Amino acid sequence: MGILAIDDKELIYIYSDQSDLGKKVLAYAQSSDKALRVINIEKESISDSIWLEIAEMVDKPLSELFSLELLDDDKKDNIPNYDTDDLLKIFKKNPSLLQHPIAINGKKAISINDRFDFFTFYKKDGSNFDKSTEAIKNGEHLDTTGEKSMDNKINS
Repeated sequence: MGILAIDDKELIYIYSDQSDLGKKVLAYAQSSDKALRVINIEKESISDSIWLEIAEMVDKPLSELFSLELLDDDKKDNIPNYDTDDLLKIFKKNPSLLQHPIAINGKKAISINDRFDFFTFYKKDGSNFDKSTEAIKNGEHLDTTGEKSMDNKINS
């Protein structure tokens, strides 16, 4: 059992408010139909053991969760020499290195490279759409309620 409290009914969104992508995808996460727990690492720190758990969940080395190319040149040159503890210290002091937000839902997790990654991960299936006859008539989505839409009633 991991340390991170996870639930299939809750979406955890971890980002840095210094990341344009992080701020953009936050809006999509906020529109989800699940309970949302937002962690802005610029304001709320995450323990080292949870970072290690997250790296395992997204199936990436810890170093790939953060944009190390944003480090100062002298630190960049030493990246191959850093061990896990060194990296965790660097991330704690430089939370803006998290340029790709992380979404966690239950036992699934993803490091998001673009907004479409969020939709693929979250698998919007239409269950959160307004399925009233009026919404179906005015919307671009298909009727999934089993009822005929107004257009179908008119044409029948």
